[in-house]
Amino acid sequence: MVFEVSGNVAKIDGSKGKYDNKVTNPSVRYGRNAVENYYTYLEQPLIADTMNTAPILDFGLSPDAPQKNGDKLEKFLKENDEYLSALPPLEFEYRYMPVMPKGQVDKAAVLGAAYEEMGGVKELDVKELDARFAPDKSFTSEALDVNKDGKIDIAEYSSSILAADMLSKADVPNPANIDGTINKKGFDAVLAYTQKSKAAAAAKLYSNIYNTYNLGEAQKEFNAG
Repeated sequence: MVFEVSGNVAKIDGSKGKYDNKVTNPSVRYGRNAVENYYTYLEQPLIADTMNTAPILDFGLSPDAPQKNGDKLEKFLKENDEYLSALPPLEFEYRYMPVMPKGQVDKAAVLGAAYEEMGGVKELDVKELDARFAPDKSFTSEALDVNKDGKIDIAEYSSSILAADMLSKADVPNPANIDGTINKKGFDAVLAYTQKSKAAAAAKLYSNIYNTYNLGEAQKEFNAG
């Protein structure tokens, strides 16, 4: 299992995973493992996909019908209780970089996570990224295009990961809140920022993060490694 459950929250990280013994840089490996493990968590079956169907009951007049019906229902409820208890929690905490001293960011891990989320490529056209991730035409990743070249590279994409981290803890993005983890609240908040109606605010946020953490220079080191 790629996650642990604590207090009805799935805890996902990159300490172990697919890229062990494959990616040399430990920070990049952590970020890529974390994303792969998070995607595996998302692939867990939904209740509607696998829950047992209710049994067909006997409503005839046979004297043993009530007993048989009771046995069927008891078996059905027991099996579904066991199934539901085995499902992963809907709430999650996804750690995409190792624990760092307060105020510090492992940029190699963030870039590794961005590289993995983008499908193992270092840049994508805005339209292609939208085709992969935008729920519909009212959403766009254009705000991530900090240098306005029509493409999103992993440094620019990394700004959205750091934004999701901040927004996992508060409604207003604050760098002081970055701790390397993202939850559903943060993911939903960043998704909301991709609405075209919020493009200006999103572009300002991503540009500030990109420049504050000098992600462009960090990408050069990532590419060299």
